[in-house]
Amino acid sequence: MSQTPIFTDTPRTALADYDRIDIDLPDVRIGNVRCRFLGEKVVVYSIQIFPEFQGNGYGRAAIDMLKGRFRVIVADRVRFTARNFWEHMGFVEQPDGNWEYRRAG
Repeated sequence: MSQTPIFTDTPRTALADYDRIDIDLPDVRIGNVRCRFLGEKVVVYSIQIFPEFQGNGYGRAAIDMLKGRFRVIVADRVRFTARNFWEHMGFVEQPDGNWEYRRAG
């Protein structure tokens, strides 16, 4: 990762069904996380890193940030092509098809 990303929460409102975490570098937005904050748990619906910034570890940095903030992270309906990413990040497939990470302790 060439630069450390900045994460900014945008909580859902009456007009938005999801919370969002914008992922920025000092001078440009590089992606976002569409999710839902539920106390000590967050459900991640998508992580989008814009194509020109992919492959630099920014998706991994987003998950590491979430691991520091939430005790439970659920990756909702993981695409088959993304399974290796979630498994590498320490998530475990659940019977309902979601993938889950639980912080120890």
